[in-house]
Parts: sequence; C-alpha cells; structure tokens
Amino acid sequence: MPAALRRGARNAVRSCLSIGAGDVVTLVCDNASLGIAAVLFAEIEDVGARCHAFILERRATRPIKGLPPEIGMALKLSKASIYTVHPKDGEYEHRKELIGMVAPLKLRHAHMIRITEDAMMQGMLSDYRRVAKLNAIVKQRLERAKEIRVTSASGTDMRVALDPSEPIYSAAGVIAKGEWANLPNGEVYTVPLGVDGVYVCDGTVPSEEKFDRVELSRRPLRIEVTGSRLTKIEGGPGKLAAEILATVHAGKNVDRIGMFAVGTNFELLMPIGDASQDMFIPGAYFSLGRPVATGNAAWTSTCQLSFSGRKTSLSIDGEALVDAGRYSPRILEMTRE
Repeated sequence: MPAALRRGARNAVRSCLSIGAGDVVTLVCDNASLGIAAVLFAEIEDVGARCHAFILERRATRPIKGLPPEIGMALKLSKASIYTVHPKDGEYEHRKELIGMVAPLKLRHAHMIRITEDAMMQGMLSDYRRVAKLNAIVKQRLERAKEIRVTSASGTDMRVALDPSEPIYSAAGVIAKGEWANLPNGEVYTVPLGVDGVYVCDGTVPSEEKFDRVELSRRPLRIEVTGSRLTKIEGGPGKLAAEILATVHAGKNVDRIGMFAVGTNFELLMPIGDASQDMFIPGAYFSLGRPVATGNAAWTSTCQLSFSGRKTSLSIDGEALVDAGRYSPRILEMTRE
C-alpha cells in the first residue's frame, strides 16, 4: 500500500468520519473498488473499530436495484458507514435507499463513488477542517449575492442568478451524526434560478470513457446555455458532444441546469480526469438534469450530467473569490483563523 494511499484512508476514517475505538462500521464495496476498500478496512481496524464489510457482487447479480437486506441490517447496528462502489446503470434506487437510512439511524456516512487510488492520494489528503471554514465563507457570499460571474481564459463567460427560495448547501467532508457526504469533497451548491452564457468544459466530462486531460484541454466542449437550458454543445474529443446530446434528448429535463456549484477544496490544483475529485477544484461547475435531491425544485429529471472546467475564475458582486483556479490569499487566510 503506497504511504499516500494509507494517509488518504486515515484522513477519511479519522478526520472526516470521526471513527474511533469501539465504533461499528459498515463498509460496502464492489470488485472494482476492492483495493480502496482494503485500505479503508485496515484503517477502520487500526483505530479499534469493528467493521462489517460487504462486496456487492457476492450479495446479488448486478445491477442491484434494492439494497440487500443484510447490508440494511448491518447499517442498523453501525455508527458510521462507507459506500465505495463503481455504480452500474439501474442502481440509483439502492443508493437512494441507503442514503435514506442515514438520518433516522444517525449514521455518519461517506459516499466514495467511483473513487480511484489517484483521488485517494490527492483529494483525500486535504485539510478538511479548513475546507469547512472556506465553505462557510463562500456560502455566506452566495446567500447575499446579486451577481455571480464565471469566466476562464479558455472562453467561459457565464452569469448565474440564484433563487432566494432554494437552500444553499455546504459539503466540506467533515461528516456529523445523521449526515452523509461525498469523499473527496469540498463544494457549496444549489439549484440556480437562471444561468446564461458559455461554459468551456476542459476539466471533466460525463462519459464512461476516460479522456486524457491534455486531450480534453486541447479539444474542450463548448456549452451554450440560455435561461438555464442547454441550447448548444460542440467540440470535445471524438463523438463526445453527439453522445451527450443523445443522452439529453433521451431523458426528461436533462437539458435543464439542476445544480450550480463552487469548488472549495483549495488544495487541489489541477484536474486528474477523475470526476470523484475534479468537481471540487476551486472554481465553478454545473450539472444538467436531476436537481439537488433535497432542494425545493418543483421539477425532476431522469439523470444528471456534470461538467467542470480548469482554471475557472469566480466573482460575486464584483469581488474576485477565485482567480484561474486559485482562491485569493485574503480569503484563504480567513480559513486559518
């Protein structure tokens, strides 16, 4: 086990989930995540906790629509839980069922969807206590924002208006009792009221195919949005734009922006081509389709497609918070207080 991989697991277990001696933990993985699960299991045992571990392929044939009952029983006996899986189409319902158990059981739950060893050795090494402080600063700015502008040297120029009736959520990776969060993490997000302009996606794209980050930076997707609706998408490697359009046209409300987010994991410097980490890089990103699950949006969608750029800049009411993927030193200094 590389030392950085073990440190990432230690951060997840001790700093993010606050797992300690005597705790009972449920760990759910699949064959694709066995290496990550093994290092998490080792850390859980190292702090003196007891772990119930499950490999999905040994419980049912995938795709697994409902949560296997033995996993549900283990969750009822646990203080914390971790789900590290590379999902298959058709498995959203069992993940939703699991998340629905977190609050009633007062679990501390980490969702580590599609996490790779690269993300464990980078995004999971961040100081999440400072990320939480940065989240509070950004959330406060967004709550009183009148004008939000997202730009980049590659051509992004987007204006965002927020809906005062929609809550603004903070996900900083420090998980309290009865709550769940993705790991790695670091974002503030909401369902926007209106989004207009151009977004150049040269960071991470919604595709099963892994694109080389250099290739995507040379041939980025150019996305045009009017009134929070996708109006045009072009560019990108190969047939990527056409494939995304086909997904948009095949679903319900997939052309509508369901989430606007600000990445706050300030220790992440560049995309690595891994959506489990790249969405939290400083800057702004958005998702088409499914709105924030716990929001007030009166509409639904059949899926979610997320897009991120590299070196994006963010200003709120004329104040520059992020410049080309870096938070201003003045803002970061506030996280040390």
